Amino acid sequence: MLSFALNSVARHHGPCSGILCTGIIGGALVSLAVGWLGDRFGLRTGMSVLYVTLGYVLSVGIWAKPLVDNATVSLRELLGSVMRRRGAG
Repeated sequence: MLSFALNSVARHHGPCSGILCTGIIGGALVSLAVGWLGDRFGLRTGMSVLYVTLGYVLSVGIWAKPLVDNATVSLRELLGSVMRRRGAG
């Protein structure tokens, strides 16, 4: 996910990766929030915090528009390449 997001920005890769890594560190804080809310209001309410974090990850996947397109290979080409390698080896 990190490389996908960084492939979507043309400049300022450092700050973008910093924000994303801060989100990774924030995962430790989210577990504390889930526990605290679970103790105060019930586990169902505490676990609902995960919807916010997963929503953020989903939004990065939707928002990201890669600057470089990856090459795609059809299944037929892939199997043909594997069979050629087995025959040559």
